[in-house]
Amino acid sequence: MRRSCSLLAAAAAAVSTLVAPTTAVAADWSAPREAGDHALAVPLDEQTVALISIGGPDEATVYDQRVVAGSDGPRTEVMTVEGAEGCRPVEAVTSLGNLAVAVECRQTTGFEDPPTRLAELVWTGDDGWVWRVQSEGTLASLDYSPQGQHVVFASNSQYGRPHHVTSYHADLGWRDLRRPELGLTGDDLVAAIDDSGDVVTLRGSGFEDEPGYWFGGRMRIETYSDARGRWTVRHRQAYPDGGIAPGRIDMAGGRIVAAVVQSRSTGRLNGRADRVLVLSGTPRKPRTWSPARWSRDVLDVSAATTQAGVGAASWLAVGDRRSVRPWLATWAPSRRQPSAIRLGAASSLDQSVVPGDTLDLSVAADGHGVVARTGRQRGVDTSTVTATSFALGARGRLRDQEQVSWTQPAHTTVAVTAGTDAAGITIGRMTSYFLDSPLVQYAVLPWAGASRPAALGRRGLRY
Repeated sequence: MRRSCSLLAAAAAAVSTLVAPTTAVAADWSAPREAGDHALAVPLDEQTVALISIGGPDEATVYDQRVVAGSDGPRTEVMTVEGAEGCRPVEAVTSLGNLAVAVECRQTTGFEDPPTRLAELVWTGDDGWVWRVQSEGTLASLDYSPQGQHVVFASNSQYGRPHHVTSYHADLGWRDLRRPELGLTGDDLVAAIDDSGDVVTLRGSGFEDEPGYWFGGRMRIETYSDARGRWTVRHRQAYPDGGIAPGRIDMAGGRIVAAVVQSRSTGRLNGRADRVLVLSGTPRKPRTWSPARWSRDVLDVSAATTQAGVGAASWLAVGDRRSVRPWLATWAPSRRQPSAIRLGAASSLDQSVVPGDTLDLSVAADGHGVVARTGRQRGVDTSTVTATSFALGARGRLRDQEQVSWTQPAHTTVAVTAGTDAAGITIGRMTSYFLDSPLVQYAVLPWAGASRPAALGRRGLRY
């Protein structure tokens, strides 16, 4: 859908009411700054932020602007996605001053619901920008290896075509691995990569015939050996009366951490029942954990791991009365199960915000991380965005927790990116369902006493 001038004016008026933090606890976040053109802020170090934005006549051109010590640099054109319109940067990751970003676009077809085209872009300090464009597909996951040697994009087709697991290395270039969908109803796939170029994927499936009636659920973990050029199935499990929806997977030191949404049949019409399923361990024998209580829905599932193999997972649990409770779990390799904590009070579900934009988690390889959420109380026309920064210790304990909150207009979205030296948050807003404002705000948090991750060598996956 195209924006009208009146919608843009209304959005600009609404976003201009964003205010400074209302609650801050010793977190040294920069003051929020405004940006336009659907920008996504990616911190490259303590002083430098990359603003990846969209422009051009059809909103199909990707731009890069660097902000150094608060001073705006020139806005530079990177590339144009051919045969597309309405592009948006949907996710970014950064490591050691490099960055990767995924941009989703609508194919120019004239149809009301056109296919999605995916642009995969990587910037390195030595080589500048490189990119690939998938003619059809949506982003499933985006991951840097622990030492930033490789980056991997995973995409799912909306039309039953093969998944793409596309990786990039500065010296080796691009590698595109295709994985056919499984089963009659297909599946979804997420991926992670290590510094030797080996890949692990988690695949999940299940078909909901009617709300509350699931069948054909499956979960499967596969690994790809770069040296052997071969895929191997490491773990599989069936959920005959349920379904598995992959959230995210990450790996370091031969261990994986992943989070998925597990659904079950209840036998009641519209009797939905979901819960998060967290996995930790080797691809062959991962340990699993779920909360005892089922929820009506589970949204915005994410997972990450430190270089030491300590995992973190976040999710939103939706209750019967559409109340939303955010959760964060940490899992050290030495512990049999994770520790889960609730992130603040419950809020109401904002129907205008697309799932995936309400809660976000990002953890750097050295354990520095940020989890951000947006919440709205019933009968209130404002939202509260809360960002919690932390350091994840070797035993899974959260240290140096600091929190900051901003009061903003309703229908707010959040995205966070944790890098080697700093973290960034991008705060957007939906003007109506599936219609986002081009105006955003962003803030940056330099890590206090941040140190670069220790070397891992070429240690591969443990099977």
